Amino acid sequence: MMSNHLFFRLLRLPYLRTRFWVCAAFTLSFLPIGDQILWRYVYGFINDLSPGTWVLFFVWLGAPELFHFWVRTELPFKRRLTLCAAMVFFYVLALGSGPFDPYAYGYQPWGILALLTAWVAWRGRHAPGLTLLLGLNLSVFALHGLASDNLWDYLFDPVLMIALGISVLRSVMSRRKIRLQSDN
Repeated sequence: MMSNHLFFRLLRLPYLRTRFWVCAAFTLSFLPIGDQILWRYVYGFINDLSPGTWVLFFVWLGAPELFHFWVRTELPFKRRLTLCAAMVFFYVLALGSGPFDPYAYGYQPWGILALLTAWVAWRGRHAPGLTLLLGLNLSVFALHGLASDNLWDYLFDPVLMIALGISVLRSVMSRRKIRLQSDN
């Protein structure tokens, strides 16, 4: 009885409540549906998660203050909005909505690697967290750590795009809320 009461008191804390729901969703992903577990159906849509997504997920889950500090310092709203728009544009083109398929260039990524090297030389010192994530993703790509041979699969995935989109929407909604409150 006492432990039940303590459990519900702990769930009032926002960080613990969020992590509880994430762990509950993770546990539900192993629920068998038909002849497979639910995770296998989800995997059919999203494939492997990029190494950077795993790192971001575990940092968010284990050290939320560090994660929020990193987002505030290295991913301000304009950068997140630019990344989200670029990812949406990439996925729209990669799904065959035009004659240009950027996904195909991930199989021979020499030009992409040159652009990423130029970005690290230009902005790497100002965004060390992004540079480390990029280095991790490129290292796993060089070691063929995922089933795919395409560089894009190592750099980002649909889950990262969805999380980035939610982050952008939350920022827009909080800015709108603040503006509405200041008008009153």
